[in-house]
Amino acid sequence: MASSVSDRRRTGQVLVLLVALCCRGGFGRDPPTVTIPDQGTVMGMYMKMFRTQRVVAYLGIPYAQAPVNEKRFTPPVVDNLPSWEGVKNATSPGPHCWHMPRDTHRRHNQLFMELIQSSDEGGGDKQYDEDCLFLNIYIPDATMPTDGYSVLVTFPTGDFDGDTPFTLNPFQMVFKQKLIVVTVAYRLGIFGFFTSTDGEAPGNFGLMDQSAALLWIKRNIRLFNGNEGSVTIMGHGTGAVCVGLHLTSGDWTDDMFHKAILMSGSLLLDSSVRPAKQYASSLDELATAFGCFRRPTTKLMDCLRRVDAQILAENSPPIDWGPVVDRGLSNTTTPFIPDHPSMLVHQGKLRKVPLLIGHTDMEEVLELTMGDMLEHGLGVEMFETLLGDAVANDLAEMEFNETLCGGNMDIVMEAVQYQYKPYPPTTDPLVLRRKYIEFATERKYVAPTIELAMHMSQQADTFVYRFDIKPRTAAAVRDIPEWVGVPHNFELVFLWGLPYWLALADQMQWDSADKRVADIVMTLWANFVKFTNPTQVGVYIRWEKFTVTEPGVLIIDRSFNMSDHMTMSFGAVKFWNHYYPSVINFAAQCCNATYSGASGRVLPGGAGTQLLVASFAATNLILLQSFVYVHLPWGYLPTAT
Repeated sequence: MASSVSDRRRTGQVLVLLVALCCRGGFGRDPPTVTIPDQGTVMGMYMKMFRTQRVVAYLGIPYAQAPVNEKRFTPPVVDNLPSWEGVKNATSPGPHCWHMPRDTHRRHNQLFMELIQSSDEGGGDKQYDEDCLFLNIYIPDATMPTDGYSVLVTFPTGDFDGDTPFTLNPFQMVFKQKLIVVTVAYRLGIFGFFTSTDGEAPGNFGLMDQSAALLWIKRNIRLFNGNEGSVTIMGHGTGAVCVGLHLTSGDWTDDMFHKAILMSGSLLLDSSVRPAKQYASSLDELATAFGCFRRPTTKLMDCLRRVDAQILAENSPPIDWGPVVDRGLSNTTTPFIPDHPSMLVHQGKLRKVPLLIGHTDMEEVLELTMGDMLEHGLGVEMFETLLGDAVANDLAEMEFNETLCGGNMDIVMEAVQYQYKPYPPTTDPLVLRRKYIEFATERKYVAPTIELAMHMSQQADTFVYRFDIKPRTAAAVRDIPEWVGVPHNFELVFLWGLPYWLALADQMQWDSADKRVADIVMTLWANFVKFTNPTQVGVYIRWEKFTVTEPGVLIIDRSFNMSDHMTMSFGAVKFWNHYYPSVINFAAQCCNATYSGASGRVLPGGAGTQLLVASFAATNLILLQSFVYVHLPWGYLPTAT
């Protein structure tokens, strides 16, 4: 395994070196330059792959003031931007933003990063700095359209804190599809999401960084032959959560983007945004770790600002920093997330822009198969244990868990088993494995994807997909079990055209079928960016708009067909988006009809089960009639209308 990764790294480095050698100046043309008002002139470069493929790149352009010293733990400053005399060399990316290092990575991230090792943007060793608010612009080297090129802005995949974010080389998308791609770096971990919970530091600085980048693009992309009136923001995983939060961010991104693409991630997961009070004890940990006064908060923040950035990143307690509901948490700025996103979506506080959204068929399967647990299937006992663990975690994470009645967990568990236990009953380990993977994928990816599509489709054109095809090239999936479908990240192989540029280990060649799929996927996504209709030109595929009355999903496999009742079940969507939250809220309340506080057991007579069945039937009747989804965060009770 080690030699395989080493070979892959060496071949990637060779490719990056060849690109770099070709880029700097050659081809008998002067390096391209652009003058940015109030900043200065930047010199870009021509990037070339093979003999005839070429794009223009401007790398490492600052879009905000450096968030250092007194600007640590504050919103980005977009006035008096960094400026320079003469010509700034914009031929190498800026440094990566600091984040807490991890000893272990999620399995899907680990395997995917091994695949692209040293072939992602920039290649070679990564450099880190707190001064990291830079963006990179990739432009077709072709005749510009009358209105300028449409712009695709991407936020890196990864985690808000922990896993290294990565941005794939957009060369093939830019060259083949003739659009501009802009990649954006933003603050992560404690630097991007520290909150004092008391008005001094609201948090969400990383999201504010993204808004600052979008403002810079709106003001300046025309200088780079871009169309500021045709900007699409796109994210994968955590990046998709970011894109979703921009849909509900109000004035923070007003008129800065015009379409959105969410891949394998959603703002509607209850875990996508944390309550700020979750971090109250974290401030005590930080004060202890760095020898700071805990109170007043201003003293704590001043102390933390004096800590070297690398020391702060590498020695902070293991705190899961991320977006928070920041209403009332700032004395100087408007909230970026004024309420839980599910509430905002329910209230219709969404930006009315066309949406492309979807997921793969087995998103987190590689996490579920750690240690080969699922290699030979699942036994009945393990199947039920895994379902029970998930239910217990949901109950434990409720914001109002002090009202939780322990005995009512049985009711929640019955609901989940009713939905996912095979019928007729079976002990077949492969069937139970399949049902568990369906459970894990549908609750975290399918249900929130369809829920957001339901709301957005009532306001703008919406297109939904499910990715069912993984690379056919053996070297690209060598560490993925044969029975596994498409894990998290691996649809990116096609979106960014990896079969056309990524060197594989052992000098293996990409299967031509993977190149054909990459061409189709890149065309679909680029058509959406340019025309809204993903099938406008270049493909002969039927991809119908998603609507409340006709909720069609494009199944991206070898056939590229729209879903039917055999390929897409909306029963699970109804369960997770409506019924399960109701059961969770019910279980969190001590109800005399179903619960005995003294014994902690469900009362005899099956009252809880009877209520469960009756409620389930009523819920499904309502949903079948209206097909309207109202998923509020667990612990919130809907108000009467």
